[in-house]
Amino acid sequence: GSKHDEATKTLLRQLEMLAGAAVGYKSGTAHKVALQDIFYIESVDEKTFFYLEGDVYETPRKLYEWEKELQDTSFVRTSKSTILNTDKLCSVRPMLSGRLEASLENGEKQVVNRHYVSGFRKKFGI
Repeated sequence: GSKHDEATKTLLRQLEMLAGAAVGYKSGTAHKVALQDIFYIESVDEKTFFYLEGDVYETPRKLYEWEKELQDTSFVRTSKSTILNTDKLCSVRPMLSGRLEASLENGEKQVVNRHYVSGFRKKFGI
């Protein structure tokens, strides 16, 4: 039945994630982007982007679709506009007002907004 199909779909999605590629666009050209290379996914002005070490690609999918897709992976929502790959984190420190500051391997810093802190802590294991 449909429950079985859902389970199969979920499994396929997870396999895709493990195979770990997504399609990102740059100047109209489609590129295969390894998920493990993505530092974070951000939504800016109705558009969604993958941020890699030294590269940015656009994705036609919405942030909430990525959040759903990536829920069983190292990615976690950290703000209204950002999903972060916890595998790319070096350190995390508490800030004022209950937020966290995450330092990434590429030297960038991202803020984990208070609303998303508990989910982040769970995923990051702190």
